[in-house]
Amino acid sequence: MAALSVITLVLLVFMLIFYAYLANYSEHDVSFFLSVGLILIVMNLCTNASGTFGLSWLYLVVAVLFLGLGFAVDRHEATEFYKSIGPWFKATFSDAALLGWKALSLIVFPAGIACYFAMYKGKPALARTCGKCGIWGLILWAVVLWAILGLAL
Repeated sequence: MAALSVITLVLLVFMLIFYAYLANYSEHDVSFFLSVGLILIVMNLCTNASGTFGLSWLYLVVAVLFLGLGFAVDRHEATEFYKSIGPWFKATFSDAALLGWKALSLIVFPAGIACYFAMYKGKPALARTCGKCGIWGLILWAVVLWAILGLAL
């Protein structure tokens, strides 16, 4: 059941990314889906912390249902989202030097935030990339730590 809870957490994060894309590129209002997704992530993490994994099935059903409803909201933009995943991976992982800075900033988020302030004057594009990855790293570490502590304790 703990594995289902972690899979559901990953699926809920993917659902949030999907609806954030729709919010930016579609003319439809998807704020309901985004807010319910955020609430479900927090509820999933709290459920993991309490050790009652039975609710993970509910979160899984809602996440799959919402991913399917994304096509009902805007079929064209939902299709474009899935088409954009491949080029995003290619653009993200093709530049080895930039990939190193991104990985460092994501894994060691204080270094990413420090690189942002240190390189802002000289290399603003690299500084913004390090800063973004540093902030995402902070969020990622918080969620992973919450999930691990919730499952372990």
